[in-house]
Amino acid sequence: MAKKVHAIRRKTLEMILAASRDTFPKEFAAILRAEEGVITELLLLPGTISGDVHAVFQLHMLPIDFSVVGTIHSHPSGNYNPSEADLNLFSHFGRIHIIAGMPYAIDTWRAYDHYGKPWPLEVVV
Repeated sequence: MAKKVHAIRRKTLEMILAASRDTFPKEFAAILRAEEGVITELLLLPGTISGDVHAVFQLHMLPIDFSVVGTIHSHPSGNYNPSEADLNLFSHFGRIHIIAGMPYAIDTWRAYDHYGKPWPLEVVV
């Protein structure tokens, strides 16, 4: 069984926030990879669609990869609570999900489990 995700690397979080800022006013979306319970990398799926109020993953493009643990996407509105569509995705794919909210600062993001409940993630070097 895979180790429970408990942390995210600072560089990975900074990459998420920078990509979210660069994609604004559209949503940024990517897949999360973890090693030993720490999120270390982003996987960009070909064909991902970014819109003003949505992002659509082409999950059929996902390679077989047992290090994949969930998703990240941004909310340009600044609200980083999951929407109904987010909750539907969370319940069908992955164990952990991150939503980054505008202004995409170190304190404007939150992680959730596959039920949409807030999940504590430590930021590590």
